[in-house]
Amino acid sequence: MLGEKLMILRKKFGYSQQDVADKLSVTRQTISNWECGQGAPALDKAAELAKIYQISLDDLAGDQIEVVAKGKHETDRRILQYLVGKYVKISFSDTDMLLEADFGWSSKSPVKVLEVTEEWIRVEYSRTRENSLLKKETVVKLIDINAVDGFEVEEEQ
Repeated sequence: MLGEKLMILRKKFGYSQQDVADKLSVTRQTISNWECGQGAPALDKAAELAKIYQISLDDLAGDQIEVVAKGKHETDRRILQYLVGKYVKISFSDTDMLLEADFGWSSKSPVKVLEVTEEWIRVEYSRTRENSLLKKETVVKLIDINAVDGFEVEEEQ
C-alpha cells in the first residue's frame, strides 16, 4: 500500500522518479523499488517525502489513510475551509476519479470533512467491512483538491 501511495503522490505533484530521487539524494532505482513494494524508505527519507508531498508522516505511512489524487491544477482553497466539520456529498467530473476514489458508499451519501489544506481534503465515512455484511469500519481518505468537481453541503448528521 505504501508503494502505491508513493506513486500516486509523486504523480499528483508531477514529479518523475528521478525528480524525487534528486530531492532525497537517492537513486531513481530506490524510488522505483519503494513504489513497487520492494523495500520502504528509512524514517528520515519518509519524513522528507511527507514534507515534499505536504502531508503528515502518519498519513504517508499509515495503512488506514487512502489517497485519491488527480494532478496539478489551481483551485481557490480558502472557500473550502468552510467545509471543515460539515457533511458533504462530493462530485467528481472525471468518472475515472470516482472509481479510483472507491469510497464504498453511495455517491448520494455524505462524508465528513475533517481538514482542508493547500493540496488535500481529509474526509471520513463509514463503510461495510470487507467480507462482512454487518460490521462497519471508519475510513479516512486524503483527496486531492484538484480531483473534486464540487460539493453539496448536507444538514448535520
